[in-house]
Amino acid sequence: MAPEINPFTLPEDQKGWRGLEVSGRPRRRVFSVLETDQVLVTALMQLPGEPGVRHSHESGELSFRWAGEMTPFITWHPGGEWHGGAAEVRPTAGNDVAEALALLSDQLKSGSTETQALLGIAGKLQEQIDLLQYQLKNTKGPAGGPGLIIDCLFPPFKTTIDDPTYPSVREITGQWYD
Repeated sequence: MAPEINPFTLPEDQKGWRGLEVSGRPRRRVFSVLETDQVLVTALMQLPGEPGVRHSHESGELSFRWAGEMTPFITWHPGGEWHGGAAEVRPTAGNDVAEALALLSDQLKSGSTETQALLGIAGKLQEQIDLLQYQLKNTKGPAGGPGLIIDCLFPPFKTTIDDPTYPSVREITGQWYD
């Protein structure tokens, strides 16, 4: 008979937190549900307003998410693919504006320094708009309240964290607790 696992009753060495190194952000509760030489299964509680951090896994990640009214989502991130945090920003009209500004800038290379300065300011404003839209989207968190994420990693269980909100790039093998 397969074991039933209640994450809340796991031993303390199988519970932890992520995001403790990031100031001013909610902390994500993490549970090691199953850890063998073939798979590492992690359960994570996602609170509203918690955007996560940009990371990748050497061998990929199979992720099962339930948000809001327990609506399921299943994703596969192949090895080396960045996801979470800033990596989750989707293309927007801002991308079109950025491309147009780059094209205009190339065409006006011989233009005045004032024109070049204005194009630079427009580009920086577009970056700020994109960041604000991303932050606004993530302040809501999962619709309807906390979410649950079940992540499955495969050998060598290596994760790289590279997010502007983290103090430095980190490489972790095995479970990731701060």
